[in-house]
Amino acid sequence: MTNAIEEQALAEKAGWHTAGEQVPWRQVSLFIGLAYGLSWLWWAPIVLPQLGMVSLVGRLPDLTHNPALARLTLGMFGPMAAAVMMRLVVSREGIKGSLGMLRPWRYYLIAFAVPALFIAVLIGVNQFTGLGRFVWTRSLPIWAAYPLVVFLNSAVGTPLTFGEEYGWRGYLLPRLLPLGEVRATLLLGLIWALWHLPALSIGLNYPGQPFWAALLVFTLNILLLAFPFTWLYTASRESPVVTAVMHATLNAAGDGFTTPTYVPNGNSLVVGGGGLVAAGLMLVIVIMRYTLPKR
Repeated sequence: MTNAIEEQALAEKAGWHTAGEQVPWRQVSLFIGLAYGLSWLWWAPIVLPQLGMVSLVGRLPDLTHNPALARLTLGMFGPMAAAVMMRLVVSREGIKGSLGMLRPWRYYLIAFAVPALFIAVLIGVNQFTGLGRFVWTRSLPIWAAYPLVVFLNSAVGTPLTFGEEYGWRGYLLPRLLPLGEVRATLLLGLIWALWHLPALSIGLNYPGQPFWAALLVFTLNILLLAFPFTWLYTASRESPVVTAVMHATLNAAGDGFTTPTYVPNGNSLVVGGGGLVAAGLMLVIVIMRYTLPKR
């Protein structure tokens, strides 16, 4: 009996949800306010001067080559800073054991291989349908360049995506899971998507596209992408480091190989890593996950 009580206490300290547990809405609300506030305040000097040229039906500006956008990178650590503050001051469980770094190697392999394969399939579908013809002009063959570039860029990007994952998955998701996996994932996905609104409004993801279309397509993609992040997070015994690797790999592959540089005839709202084709593929995966017999 004592061991069972101790195990439950350890589980609760680690943020794991147990049967009958309720969502701590006060903690959830405080965390969301901190995550949004810290990131949005940091992004304000870049975003506010551009808002005058942004309208819901107008086309987004293209600031992708603006040196000031480097400031956006640090804003990605807003969710992590919010989670640390919550753990130390509000929920008081501390940060010990919250990284989830020591996990079996297979989870890291999945975190790298699956998103890289997903984007490769996306490129193939775009090519087959003619929606976005892939053009490769480099001297190194694509079969060698693709895994090399994705690996190197994901290795560089993982510390940055960890700034998000430590907050969204490491802190928020366990507190929402009492709602059930599907509802918790959809709610987190909506929170995650709207957090990107300042960066989205200045054209970071879909430069030159109508704002309303970019907002809808981006939100749809994030809602669907939240599911594999939930699956991997729970399967890896709640490791935000593992999901940070998957996040970085998805960015590296999608942002690296579905841009106009390699898909010059494609519309980013359709064929990009965050486009409608990607959303369609992910929707098929999500439906299969919840309808096919579990093994």
